[in-house]
Amino acid sequence: MSQRSDLDTLIERVNNELNNLNLELSQAMELVRKRITLFSDNILLIQLFASLNNYDLFAQNTTRQIQETFKCLIIDESLSDRDIQEAGEDLSEQLGRILEAKIVVSNIKSRLEI
Repeated sequence: MSQRSDLDTLIERVNNELNNLNLELSQAMELVRKRITLFSDNILLIQLFASLNNYDLFAQNTTRQIQETFKCLIIDESLSDRDIQEAGEDLSEQLGRILEAKIVVSNIKSRLEI
């Protein structure tokens, strides 16, 4: 397998995980909004809402970064193996951050579903 096809696979995985994170985020945000409506002075709910908003901002920023990386890869077909490797390392790091965020958001969502 070439580095370019490995990178394409990684991009697909990052996009899938980012979509999953966004789905978890929207569900968790809906749950916390419902509870804040009922308990508007609950500090814990306000903190959870703030955390979810931070993860939403992270997801939006990550989406933009990945789109920029993808544009660069599409535009410049003559990238060296080193450039492709560096792009892969950056995307792998982003994937790790996305997975960590997904775990936290999923845990928050689970707490709110009780």
